[in-house]
Amino acid sequence: MQEKSSNKIDEKLLDKIIAVAYSDAGLYDRMVVWINAMRDPEIKELLDEYKLTASSVHSLEEKKYPEANLKSVYHKIGQRGKSNPAVPFIHSFIHSFNFSKPLVSSAAVGLIIVAIVSVLLFYNPPPEQKYSKAEIEFAQKQLGESLAIVNKVFHQTRKKIDAEVITKYVSKPLNKGLNLINDYLIGG
Repeated sequence: MQEKSSNKIDEKLLDKIIAVAYSDAGLYDRMVVWINAMRDPEIKELLDEYKLTASSVHSLEEKKYPEANLKSVYHKIGQRGKSNPAVPFIHSFIHSFNFSKPLVSSAAVGLIIVAIVSVLLFYNPPPEQKYSKAEIEFAQKQLGESLAIVNKVFHQTRKKIDAEVITKYVSKPLNKGLNLINDYLIGG
């Protein structure tokens, strides 16, 4: 009968029915399955069957595997056995907090991201160094003196270039060359 019912029922709805039966569904999915179960008796019957199966699965007891066999298996596959932490309550709490529910893990990651972003946004860098008026005036005075020295060096260099370099090394050979060209062109 289950095969006939599941053939008529949509696969997504079947997944929701199974999730509701095993108490893994959210509120919305529970409401959808409940409404469909009220409308269709076959869905109601299927839901009851899955709930019965889920209750039998949940009633199974966990059997303890002998510790010696576990150590042998861990040794054969090359892994260390489960280590007993110094504080077992804290270890189990942290482990269950981090890995048991994706909602808790994503909330923890979200909080970490919010903390990082808020630190970056609200971080106040150290204030810039402020100078007193006396320091500023002293710096302006030094700047004026250094610019006066540079100006003096540039004027002396310009005079030397105009007086010695241009006349001695540029204009004399240029005049000599032009005179040679004139003499050659005139024919003399």
